[in-house]
Amino acid sequence: MTILHFKTSDKLKKLALETLRHKEFQVPYQDKTTSKKTFLFVKDSGIYLMNGWGEKDYKNNVVVYAKGYEPESDDCWNKCRDAVGGDDFGEAIHMRKDQLTRLANGGDMSIRVSETQFEWRA
Repeated sequence: MTILHFKTSDKLKKLALETLRHKEFQVPYQDKTTSKKTFLFVKDSGIYLMNGWGEKDYKNNVVVYAKGYEPESDDCWNKCRDAVGGDDFGEAIHMRKDQLTRLANGGDMSIRVSETQFEWRA
């Protein structure tokens, strides 16, 4: 089991605040949206959280890397594979308003990943 840590930062606060503000969120791997407040939990070049609302200009996405899983960290590819497996993915994490408010006010987030599931705390 791996526990990923997302420490408070300006980017994490912005991600929470903007998620509270937005009304429509993309459903991963489907051409539809939901009103559920959503972060995307992603593994590709690193492991990170990003905005679940649709941004046509990818430069405007808000991306927050798990501590130690940034693309420029030493041996990132192997560390990511060991933590969450070799396949790239994007999963929706539905966030409650109280969780988003805590993050916007400077809280941390963690995701516990096992072979069969993941769970988060914020």
